[in-house]
Amino acid sequence: MTAQIIENALPTAPVDVWVDHTLSAVRKFLKSAVVIDNQPYVPQPLHTAPPSTFSTSSTIDSGMGDDFEELLAPSPEENTLSDDVLAHILDVRKVSDAFAGNGMACAFVLPDDGDPDVISIERRVLGAAKISDIVVIDWYLRDNVPVLTLELLEKIALDDVRESGRMRLICVYTGQPLDAQIFTDVKAAIAKGGILLDDIPNNPYCAKNSSCVVVLLNKTEVPPSELSTTLIKHFALFAEGLLPSFALAAVGAIRKNIHHMVTRFGSDLDSSYVANRLITNPPEDVAELIRELLVAECDNALGIESIADQYLDKTAIEAWISKNENFFVEQPYGKNLSVDANLCSLLLNNGIDNTGAKNGTKKTIEFPVKHRNKVSIALAGSEVKSKQSEAAFSKLVVFKREAFGDTKLIGGDGWRPSLTTGTLVRMQEGEAKRYFVCLTPACDTLRLSDETPFVFLEAAIDDQCYSVILREENGEDRGLYFRGKHPTLMTYKFLPDEKSQRIRGELHDTEHGKPFFIFSASASSGSQRFTWLGEIRYARAASEMAKLAGNWMRIGISDSEYLRLIEAGKFK
Repeated sequence: MTAQIIENALPTAPVDVWVDHTLSAVRKFLKSAVVIDNQPYVPQPLHTAPPSTFSTSSTIDSGMGDDFEELLAPSPEENTLSDDVLAHILDVRKVSDAFAGNGMACAFVLPDDGDPDVISIERRVLGAAKISDIVVIDWYLRDNVPVLTLELLEKIALDDVRESGRMRLICVYTGQPLDAQIFTDVKAAIAKGGILLDDIPNNPYCAKNSSCVVVLLNKTEVPPSELSTTLIKHFALFAEGLLPSFALAAVGAIRKNIHHMVTRFGSDLDSSYVANRLITNPPEDVAELIRELLVAECDNALGIESIADQYLDKTAIEAWISKNENFFVEQPYGKNLSVDANLCSLLLNNGIDNTGAKNGTKKTIEFPVKHRNKVSIALAGSEVKSKQSEAAFSKLVVFKREAFGDTKLIGGDGWRPSLTTGTLVRMQEGEAKRYFVCLTPACDTLRLSDETPFVFLEAAIDDQCYSVILREENGEDRGLYFRGKHPTLMTYKFLPDEKSQRIRGELHDTEHGKPFFIFSASASSGSQRFTWLGEIRYARAASEMAKLAGNWMRIGISDSEYLRLIEAGKFK
């Protein structure tokens, strides 16, 4: 009977499969929440006394000339809270149990209405919010007006903007009837802090941008026991994509394994680290090695939890294709040939070679290289969206840090960029802009005491054929092409920072508060000023160096052409 029921069960809809996929990533990621409310309530347990009396069958003479009445056990207290009161109070126990049931730690900030120290309340709220994935806050925190709540929302948003778009969910959890004006005020306060939100269609009182989701919930409609589950579903808006789901699950895996990772770097290794640093030239390489080892432990955590297999491999992509199939735009590329969902499924299941897409047999479907960009166009829905997505992906692949992109640059210790292999800079000469990438080996950029020359490869501006694409201050993307043949190499000299013994960028602020960094060449190089645009990943910078070396090291014919073609497998 059970087998028959299973056989007759309806197949799971693609949307439901995708929802389960995103929720699994969110549950791996979410670890902490804070709830801010001025009306906490913890119901007391009702202890019922055993039925008994303290009377006797006869009247007892107290010696005071009175009769001793029968003594009855006191009746238990009853909960007499009105529905109106219940609509506004916060049942701390139910909220805490609900978050714990979903594997999350929940902190509480419970300001007293009679506490005059508002600054202290703000400090506690912002401190707790800074380390929480989810912030839940009451609409009326003081005197039955939302003034304090709106001020706190603005300051939380300001802190998140300073963190280059820290990701979080903010929930205003209120006993007031929900209306558009409350939600408008909430969004306006967050906008004053620098976060602009867009309403989500078919999801009332919910808005988001790339790093923030805001939702308005009523305490009666969403009771405390259901609050955490409801918020997890709203947080899944961050996981709407293959890469967002992967990133959330990956960070969750690292969080899960972080305590084991820390134990791998015990104090018993201190003497070995110090000894190796003292006898290594250059000594900074040992610190870099330790950093790489810690990163390797993070990668190990992802491997142990099979994160890439679950969120980036075939099954996840199939779910993504099924869910988004209706949004694909078919792209013809030949006679009776087009890029559509069927071709994408063939590519996913069977792969591709130089001639075309494999169809599961020895035959292939013709798919010339010059048309393969149409896969991206079909999946993105348009050529414009495809270019935007590919540009963002290219920047993620190429840049370790990007000056005007989404990279977090400002930390608590006053971080500044160093001039090293892969540093990308721009020099202004009148109206003209010149772009350079530093090719000086990294080991030659450390322990500097005197004026030092640095070698740069100049890039040509080309928005059609480019080696890298970067974002400028005005938000526009710029394509740069590194010429392998006839390259332009320039040398500029710089004076090192005395403390770090490196060439460090100088922090500047624009009129709108967006920070940027400048490298200033020494007087012997004309005191040129270079705007720091980012740092290309070392492997990519080394690849550009290898291209130059390969071009310069070309030699003429040194072998039989027939033998060369035999070696390449061209003849049998």
